[in-house]
Amino acid sequence: MRVGLTIALTSFVLLGCSDEYSTLRGQFIAGCLQGGAPKDICACTFEGLEKQYTPQEFRKLTATGQTPPESFLRNVVHSAQQCQ
Repeated sequence: MRVGLTIALTSFVLLGCSDEYSTLRGQFIAGCLQGGAPKDICACTFEGLEKQYTPQEFRKLTATGQTPPESFLRNVVHSAQQCQ
């Protein structure tokens, strides 16, 4: 599952929007689903992450072409584990 979420995070193409969390959520879930995780786990994982990061931080951490920091990936895995 960690590999799927990591792949999903690095495949984002994030766009600006007035409702940033809504846009980020949709993109996160789409990438997470492509990584092979179930939709309910993807949605729950994002909910955990949005409690930890502002939209600006989240966008920066998941920028296309950059590998997210290990600390962020650990938070993704931890959030996903809390959903199971």
